[in-house]
Amino acid sequence: MELKGDFFRNSRKLFDRRTLAILSVLLALAALSQWLRTLDDFAPPAVRISHDPDYTMEDFTVTAMGVTGKPEHRLQAAYMAHYPDDMTTEFTQPHITVYRSDGSAPWHIHAERGWMAADHKFILLRGDVLIENPDAPPLRVVRLTTRELRVLADEEYAETDQPVTIRSKTGVTKGVGMKAYLKDGRLQLLSQVRGSYAPRAKPNKKR
Repeated sequence: MELKGDFFRNSRKLFDRRTLAILSVLLALAALSQWLRTLDDFAPPAVRISHDPDYTMEDFTVTAMGVTGKPEHRLQAAYMAHYPDDMTTEFTQPHITVYRSDGSAPWHIHAERGWMAADHKFILLRGDVLIENPDAPPLRVVRLTTRELRVLADEEYAETDQPVTIRSKTGVTKGVGMKAYLKDGRLQLLSQVRGSYAPRAKPNKKR
């Protein structure tokens, strides 16, 4: 019986020591948490930059020149707003002119509105988007319309995954999705392509 009593007394002491140790740790964590909350109360509030323009322009024109001194592309717009929080730019009624290195007729791209990435290499056009080359020879003039267009002006390339309509002197072609290699004057429709073409007039035979 004496051994049994000593066992319980020793167990009680061990339990008390463990309990005190656990309580000490919990009290320390609670004190640390309260201290951290106190620091947060005195910390200065985080500065948040609102999405407001830092400068705007109206009826502006910017021309990018090549190493040969000739213009490579030109950007015009009725209104431009630059946003410092993400360094992007928005346009109203943008007009992009892509000059071709081989001297062929330039491409003109019009839209209702546009957005340019911070690196100035990627432009997203939305609304009634029109691509045309009105200065080309009559049989090569095309008018392309879509609702959205992604443009890489430096690479003379544009693409869309939206429905596209291409009109030329010889007919109308429609499809969904397009890649436009403006440098080569090559347009590639990606799916659901269908078209109607006007037959060429046959020359009158002399009797």
